Amino acid sequence: MSNLNKIEVQSLKEQVLQEIKQYILSNGLTMGDKLPTERALTEMYGVSRSVVREALSYLEHTGVIETVQGRGTVIKAPDVTSLVEGFLFSFQVANGSKQDLLSLRIIFECAAIEEIIKNSKDIELLSQIVNEDVKNHYENDRKFHQAILHSTGNALFEQLSTVVQSYFYHIENQQQEIDYKETSQTHKRIVEAIHNKDITTAKELMTKHLSLKEG
Repeated sequence: MSNLNKIEVQSLKEQVLQEIKQYILSNGLTMGDKLPTERALTEMYGVSRSVVREALSYLEHTGVIETVQGRGTVIKAPDVTSLVEGFLFSFQVANGSKQDLLSLRIIFECAAIEEIIKNSKDIELLSQIVNEDVKNHYENDRKFHQAILHSTGNALFEQLSTVVQSYFYHIENQQQEIDYKETSQTHKRIVEAIHNKDITTAKELMTKHLSLKEG
């Protein structure tokens, strides 16, 4: 195939991709709703089936649609996890700064604290975690920070920030020595500050806590 033909095919795919996106929006399709078949889309847009397949493949890869046996192609529940994980992996391959990721994590968790306090979110789960008598301190720490993100009640925010948070649990050296008694006390002080609606203290404690953990 000549370069010109490649450009033409690519251009067609982009056009059809935009048309399918517009079709989804115009028809108010949401999670679980079906898209027209490949054949129907081919006829709708007057292009080859291969062009339609490329456009659909892109939408599937980016988590917009999925193929369900017996139903066909349907709109998928929103989940940006795979996209952020892909970006994070590329960032690592390019020797991205660990400090930049840590700064991003601190921004996320401090923003979560602010959201929780300003909107009076329920912190019962946080209180429960810091009062748990557990042997697996590492898992308890992970649960605490995940609960901070979850308590915002913002699913998109939680998905984005959880991927960044996971980097420090699954990629970094988990054998580093941690003062679990101090960590537990810090968790309790953070929850206490949140309960007292003291945004400044809660964010300062979280920033110091994460900086020491990953230092």
